[in-house]
Amino acid sequence: MEKHLTAHARLRICAALLTLALTATLAQAATSAKPAPASSDGTAIPTDQTVYPKGVARQPAVASQCVSCHGPTGISQIPEWPNIAGQPYTYLLQQLQDFKSGARKHPMMQPVIAAVASTDLKTLAKHFSEQTPSIPKAADKAATAKAVPASAATCVACHDSKAMPSNPSIAGQKATYLEEQLRAFRAGTRKNATMEPMAKGLSDQDIQGLAEHFSQLAPPAAAAK
Repeated sequence: MEKHLTAHARLRICAALLTLALTATLAQAATSAKPAPASSDGTAIPTDQTVYPKGVARQPAVASQCVSCHGPTGISQIPEWPNIAGQPYTYLLQQLQDFKSGARKHPMMQPVIAAVASTDLKTLAKHFSEQTPSIPKAADKAATAKAVPASAATCVACHDSKAMPSNPSIAGQKATYLEEQLRAFRAGTRKNATMEPMAKGLSDQDIQGLAEHFSQLAPPAAAAK
């Protein structure tokens, strides 16, 4: 009887071990075949393997981090958020790297970039630099009748210039965004060895005038097409 019970016990142990092994195999298979991550509303988050509907342009999956603020093609619909379509690759990459390192601070950008791998920053910069820049709507007569700010000539020496293609384009940029950045340079809260001293001498009226003026111009890349 003792031998029979021992054999029976051994069979039970073997069955249990086989069950554990099968469970582990199934769990491993489930882990290796990860589904696309889902958002809070159950919608699948795009990956680089996502199949897009016919007629929809493929984008790098990491760009989905940017489109809610900057628009699907890098043209923002919000005055405070800049258009990034068509900006120079080197400029975009430097800003993304600065947000990630903390050299440039922003309460919304830094948490977003913290979740983006450093290797993906180049992908983002390349993608948005290749998009078509925004062309502003025709300004009304009252706006176009305004005199060009005297300091605008100083700005175009560095911006929207073939001589300095790596500098950001400010023509066609959001006026509210341009004004915000000029104030930040003037206050020293945004750091740049060239822009800080330039902005120090600008009055509030100067800043507003420059922002309005450049926001109404077509970017050189768009104007050339």
